[in-house]
Amino acid sequence: MNIRSVVMFLVILSALAGCSYRSFYENAAVSKAHVTDRTRATEILMRLPEPVQAVPVVVYDFQDQTGQFKNNEKYTDYSSAVTKGGYSILVRALLDTGNGDWFTVAERGALKNLMQERQIVKVTRGEYLGANNKKLPGLPPMLYGGTIIEGGIISYDSNVQTGGLGAAYLGIGGSVQYRRDLVTVYLRAVSVQSGRVMLAVNSSKTVYSVAVDGNFIKYLTAANLFQSEAGFTVNEPAQLAVRQAIETAVYSLLMEGAIKNLWEFKDQAAGERAIAEYLVRRDGTSTRNK
Repeated sequence: MNIRSVVMFLVILSALAGCSYRSFYENAAVSKAHVTDRTRATEILMRLPEPVQAVPVVVYDFQDQTGQFKNNEKYTDYSSAVTKGGYSILVRALLDTGNGDWFTVAERGALKNLMQERQIVKVTRGEYLGANNKKLPGLPPMLYGGTIIEGGIISYDSNVQTGGLGAAYLGIGGSVQYRRDLVTVYLRAVSVQSGRVMLAVNSSKTVYSVAVDGNFIKYLTAANLFQSEAGFTVNEPAQLAVRQAIETAVYSLLMEGAIKNLWEFKDQAAGERAIAEYLVRRDGTSTRNK
């Protein structure tokens, strides 16, 4: 092979590599950035009837309390098993409840930043005049909550259930393997006035993974063997499972509070129907325990 042929071969190889690289990220299997889809738990939260009045709440933190790392049998993986964004997910769930009618959420996760910015505004307004040389007005008071929402992600159990099935006949075979993990979150509502824990709930969500493999073996001649394999693996995102568990916990917290008359629905008939649906999900019956 001469130098010209080698150069042409390298050029063609580079072009193919470039095409394959682009096609890897630009195909039907790769989705574009999009707004996060609603889950079934989100829909349940948003459909709840509106309250008599919104409940003022604050959330200071919502941590991963499991201390677990990702399950990996091949090497040590120090990535956390669950998301560290529990606080953001919880705040979003509170804001989604009843299309934003149920909870008035005051910012506490970035309280230091908020206080610092308010201080800058106060100093600026105190040192400078506004239009027509008039003194600028002071800042209004910050929102405060009557209830603190506490809790965290308390457990992530790997390989709660594993299994599979496989078969082969005349060189044609396949197998299916699955694994179930379980994530559990805990929420409690604490009265700011008295410090009493008014409500405590927990919820769990499975994380499901499945792998499908197929193979084909054929002897073309005594010395030649043809073998092909194909397969795919689908892993449910752990972040999505955590989100649904948190949303379900918020739903449970709200309904338990309504049952204990800590807050009320504006439409009592709609509220009773919502409570009956919740009891069916919780106990399998729509009858309240008096």
